[in-house]
Formats: sequence, C-alpha cells, structure tokens
Amino acid sequence: FPFQTANKKYAVRCWHAQVDNAQKRTRCIAEELQRVQLPYFVGFDYVQEGIATSVGIQPIVVMDWVEAVPLKEYIGQHVTDSKCMLFLADSFLQMVKELHQHQISHGDLQHGNILVSDTGKLVLVDYDSMYVPALEGFSDDIKGLDGYQHPARRDNNDLSPKADYFSELVIYTSLRTLAKLPGLWEELG
Repeated sequence: FPFQTANKKYAVRCWHAQVDNAQKRTRCIAEELQRVQLPYFVGFDYVQEGIATSVGIQPIVVMDWVEAVPLKEYIGQHVTDSKCMLFLADSFLQMVKELHQHQISHGDLQHGNILVSDTGKLVLVDYDSMYVPALEGFSDDIKGLDGYQHPARRDNNDLSPKADYFSELVIYTSLRTLAKLPGLWEELG
C-alpha cells in the first residue's frame, strides 16, 4: 500500500504468507541489487519490526514508490500502437538478457509485477520469490502467478536462476503477437 511522508512516497508491503528466512532473503536480494545497479529495480528496505497486528509485530518491506502502471494496463492503453508494442517487447527482451547476465530471476514475472512508466521504462516490483546467487539452495516457497508459470514449477524445491524462463517466453511472445495482431487483446482479454 502507498505511504506518504513529508518528503517522499513509498510502497509498504506486509507478508500474508510465511516465508522461511525472510530477513536473510531480503538482505541478500538488497545487497545484490545494490551491487549490480540494474535500472529495473527500486530501492527497498526490510524492517523486522515493521507493523503491529492482532497477532503481534510483523515485518514489512518499504520500497521506493514508482510512477508507473502495471504492464496489463499499459498494454491496454497502447495495444493499437504497433511501434510502442514492439518497443515494449524489445525493452522486455533487453531486461531479461541483463537479468540472465547477472544470474537473477524475479520468480514471479507477470502483469502485476512489471510496471511501465510513461516513457516505456520497465520496473520490477514484488521481490519475494527472487533468486540471486547468494540464495543458492534456498527453498522456492512462492511459485508465481498461474498462467505465467510452467506447470512443473510447482515441483521446484529450490530457487533457481532459470525460474523465469517460461514466463519470459509467455510475455515476450505475447507482446510481439499483439504488435502484429492487436485485435487479440479484445478478443481474448
């Protein structure tokens, strides 16, 4: 949910599912993203004692707010502009290549976790199921949104740098197809 201070707007996230080693996972992810400095991620902090609830004090993640819209909304606004859709597909492919170069997988690539700015810049949010090399051997607890995940993903025990391969193909192929056949958006949507 959004949270506004006197100087800045943030996105604050609370877990509704138990994730083993959430603090260590989040620290490893934050350190790796800080190290690689890719433009697709927002700054964030893990706060162990973040919010008081009826079941006790719970951790939260505080992320920088991004002025952008979810991928699905952006596509809906631009689906008839084939140049824009091809640019979006190319931008997505470039992002994927850079993630692969750094052995990073988001783990839940889907229309709600990919934001697009008004300039077409892609930003990833929701890092709960992310893989970075420091998380080798950690359990794959959050499997991503059905429809974007290969059915065999449910059988994964460990996080993997290859977790996004299927969702990358689904998204990239869909963007390229919509650039050529924008009518499919209404027909199948």
